[in-house]
Amino acid sequence: MNIRTIVIAVAVLALGGYALYDYYSPESKLARELKEIEQLEPDIKAPDCFPKGLNAKLFAIGIQRDRRPKAELQDDVVRRSAIKHDCIRGNDPKTVQRVVKALGASGVPVYAEVLQKCPVVKDDYPVYGCFALDALAAEGSKASAAALEGALGTKEKTRKNIYLGALYRLMNTSGWKTNAQLAQMIPPETEWEAKELMLEYIRHHKDPSAKPDLEKAYAAEQDPQERGLIKASLLELDNPGKCVVTDEGRAETGLCRYTCIDINRWFSVQKPKTGCPLVSDAPTDTQQGQPPVNAAAAASGATAKQ
Repeated sequence: MNIRTIVIAVAVLALGGYALYDYYSPESKLARELKEIEQLEPDIKAPDCFPKGLNAKLFAIGIQRDRRPKAELQDDVVRRSAIKHDCIRGNDPKTVQRVVKALGASGVPVYAEVLQKCPVVKDDYPVYGCFALDALAAEGSKASAAALEGALGTKEKTRKNIYLGALYRLMNTSGWKTNAQLAQMIPPETEWEAKELMLEYIRHHKDPSAKPDLEKAYAAEQDPQERGLIKASLLELDNPGKCVVTDEGRAETGLCRYTCIDINRWFSVQKPKTGCPLVSDAPTDTQQGQPPVNAAAAASGATAKQ
């Protein structure tokens, strides 16, 4: 083999190695991922309230792929319940999460603008702002948290679910607020569902440092249902592992209803003449039930409050 042949062979091997490296480079892998997402719905057009550009189109594709089927939402009550649930707690949108991962920080301005500018029409689905909440929560940066905090500044009736959804996601953002700080937010809060979301979070974390602020919130609260839930939070701090009443023992239906938050169950017993004990052990035949009424329980919370 002569020198010229050797040189050519080495050059070919080097070129092949570079091509292989380039195919698996982060830039090439990202470009292929973005192209694959675009091909999921190649003819889709982003709504008018979206910003212009490829990133907005990719986000619109994610929403289109993750939205609930139309057949699932024919009933008005079911549709309202689904909208409320998905906006507050999210619906684990896999394609939106894929878009968020691919776009990284460059997608945040898109989600923030959609959250801010897309209108919310009563009982109309999908609610683009709710998917934007999911995207911002999945992205998880300080810029995303700031966009979510911006949604807390609006308490318009039509955007209530977005307000509650932003609050829920921020509470579950590491380092946003301590349990004590959340307890401090309860007295000035005017939206009862927001109070119940905060109380749900506090009750599940059982942080003794929140007790002084919970006591202040309990003293200031006027609504019987909210007072009952704050009292339940205090009882659970003082009685770990026990089941507690969430109505201060009023039992207006004649039944003492206990919630066992550690095992996510509830049970009821006939109200004794002496009144309902505020704390109880869980019986062995405890009924399976939902956690205390709150905004995250979709339509059920609103129904109970009304």
